[in-house]
Amino acid sequence: MRNLSTSPRIENKGSGARKAMAIGAVGLIGTLMTVAPVGAASTSHPAPSSHVAVANHVAKKIVRVAFKGTYSGTIALLWSSSGVEATSVVGHGAGTYGANTMTGTGGGSAASTCDPFSGTGALTGPSGLKMKIVSSPKTQACAAGSAAPTSVSVKGVATVVSGTGKFKGATGTLNFTGSFSIQSTTAGSKESDSFSAKLTGVLTIKK
Repeated sequence: MRNLSTSPRIENKGSGARKAMAIGAVGLIGTLMTVAPVGAASTSHPAPSSHVAVANHVAKKIVRVAFKGTYSGTIALLWSSSGVEATSVVGHGAGTYGANTMTGTGGGSAASTCDPFSGTGALTGPSGLKMKIVSSPKTQACAAGSAAPTSVSVKGVATVVSGTGKFKGATGTLNFTGSFSIQSTTAGSKESDSFSAKLTGVLTIKK
């Protein structure tokens, strides 16, 4: 009899606990609904970062810029028994987006009146470019005469490898032409001559 009389009280305590938990849960839900702004349920899951990256990538646009520049300056040459090296090229002039300075180095063989050459170059200023010249039949230096002193004309293609300023991210190729005069082709001799050059082409810039 004693056990039977205590059973209802244990059941009532359990029922009261469950009611308290239910009331607390309802109160918590009500609090959250009050604090959360309207529409929060539809925006509670942010877009994955990968989606944001894709959106940024799509937003980039491609701009093509026609480049044209004219320069003049000094080229320093070092002759050897097998060829010639342009140890320094420094010129000044103006191209697309303003004035800049041309610098570079290069070299090639001197087996005939027309020979391929290779080198590197740069235009520095508010907007600049770095270029690479690869030796090929399209890139040649041709002497007007078979012996010095004589004039030399150059032509070829320069690949743009990087840019700064308004040319940041630029790629493409530039055609170049130029000329200078040589006084000697004796191995071991050095000389400094004036030169002029032009660059033209279309560059691609990703923004």
